[in-house]
Amino acid sequence: MRKGDARAALILARSLDRDPPRDHGAARRAYEAAASAGMAEAQAALGEMLRDGRGGRRDLRTAVELFRLSCAAGHVRATLGLAAALYNGDGVARDRPAAVRLYRRAASRGSADAMVELGLCLRDGLGISRDRKGALRLFRRAAARGHAGAAQVVGEAYWWGRLGAPRDRRRAAPYLLAAARGGEPKAASLLGWKPGRRPGRGGMAPGSLRTS
Repeated sequence: MRKGDARAALILARSLDRDPPRDHGAARRAYEAAASAGMAEAQAALGEMLRDGRGGRRDLRTAVELFRLSCAAGHVRATLGLAAALYNGDGVARDRPAAVRLYRRAASRGSADAMVELGLCLRDGLGISRDRKGALRLFRRAAARGHAGAAQVVGEAYWWGRLGAPRDRRRAAPYLLAAARGGEPKAASLLGWKPGRRPGRGGMAPGSLRTS
């Protein structure tokens, strides 16, 4: 397939996959055409479809092969996909140290999702020696990049005094606020918002931070 045709197939696949009315079966076929031409983005997207069973049957082994090809070309999302497969043993033998190395590679390229996954490995000592303070640093970095789940973890760490963080509920507040804005209901609950009430953009109302 010529490069221009492969690019057109990728553009078509993205549209079919994301834009209503979606057609995942047709998207999968278009991704296959672009992936066969060696396009790393198409390989990553097709790997995700095969892993999740979108547009056809699941095929974890082929998904791993596609993630490997795309990862070798430097595609960050494929690196995450391959790392998750190795971490869980999906379509490949479980190898958590290898997964950690891939998460570290993707984190070094600015992926907030990779920072969170690497932080979880460090927090729990899975595939790497436990380092809770190192985990907290990664969660903070991911939170700074807008990851709501990471913001909640950091906020809870300061709220309760976990992961080597001091118990400091005022320091916890901006992280929990960011998490609540990002759709994390537990964060809003800790801050004392009533169900259904959304946090304002200018910060918390006076007295809204619970201290016990």
